[in-house]
Amino acid sequence: MAIFCKHTWEILREVTTKSQFEHALESIVKADTANIKVPGQMCDANRKFIQVINCKKCGKLKRYVTSI
Repeated sequence: MAIFCKHTWEILREVTTKSQFEHALESIVKADTANIKVPGQMCDANRKFIQVINCKKCGKLKRYVTSI
């Protein structure tokens, strides 16, 4: 591993997570009941975009998490 590396970054993985609201809707669809109500705490629509990158030269890993 080089001490002074001019990094050449390569994206290993990009993921966008589901919000709490999307998870709640999926559970309602799986339950097959129309009488289920989503609590107010589960109506959060925040998601996260996660990137994992790697330097081709030195092997350094970085992870960036961005709230959407």
